[in-house]
Amino acid sequence: MVGRSERSVATERESLPADGNLLLLAPSIGSAERRACTNLLGRHSLDITNALHVLYVESPAERYETVEAHLPHHPAETAVLTVGTGGLVEERGPAPTHTDYFVETVPDPADLTGLGMALEDCLAAWHGDGYDVGVCFDSVSVLLQYAETDRAYRFLHSLTDRLAAVGAAGHFHLDPAAHDERTVARLSSLFDNVVEVTGDHTVGP
Repeated sequence: MVGRSERSVATERESLPADGNLLLLAPSIGSAERRACTNLLGRHSLDITNALHVLYVESPAERYETVEAHLPHHPAETAVLTVGTGGLVEERGPAPTHTDYFVETVPDPADLTGLGMALEDCLAAWHGDGYDVGVCFDSVSVLLQYAETDRAYRFLHSLTDRLAAVGAAGHFHLDPAAHDERTVARLSSLFDNVVEVTGDHTVGP
């Protein structure tokens, strides 16, 4: 396991840790981030995993189509929290209506209390159901557009601690080019592992 605040460049899916909270450093433009996200979701045994997606830009329908549709197995249950209206504006189709796919919206992206409550409600609803929990938070870079660094740090500290307490494995997207090195280093310290995706090295094939 990579120590907190240390970075690794992962090139194979098998090299990804199966547990803990991971910070995914990847450019927000291009396909590398999406491939990395898919492979990070694929590190879980999805047929015994509930998946929770926190989306600031991508819509529930886009996420289902571009990520989950490419995984070999669907999660036991999927919950999507759309934050703000960014993802809904770009909706390309109706959100999935499967009984195992739930969508909730946190209207104000600056309302970290509301987001935290929505996340807690989901985790509480799954508690004790016998399934593991995998979380994708997309993205920290957008979160920082609505919350100054200290506030975002406290929120992420609380969230990662909560995920660790319930045994959930989460990965959090961050575009390092959008932030100064001090901010990236400070946020990296919250995570068990940090994986960097570059133009030459990506996570997975």
